[in-house]
Amino acid sequence: MSEQISGVVESPDDLDPAEFFNASRDQVVLAVRITPVFGTLDLNLVTAVVDAANEAGFALVREQPLRDEYLLCVFDAYEDQD
Repeated sequence: MSEQISGVVESPDDLDPAEFFNASRDQVVLAVRITPVFGTLDLNLVTAVVDAANEAGFALVREQPLRDEYLLCVFDAYEDQD
């Protein structure tokens, strides 16, 4: 079974692609904040997380709202293509 990491990303400062998305992991689960101020929806942080995941070789495979403040995102590593 591969190592799995879970975490919470509240702001761009919390996003450490090297920590979350590394070659030793097959799957990463992150809760990404989507309502930073006064309940307004802001997907800029989600976009940054997805972009960082894609650059590191991970694809967003599932997402689900978590309470009203977070989007739970599941990333899987790209399969090696021979």
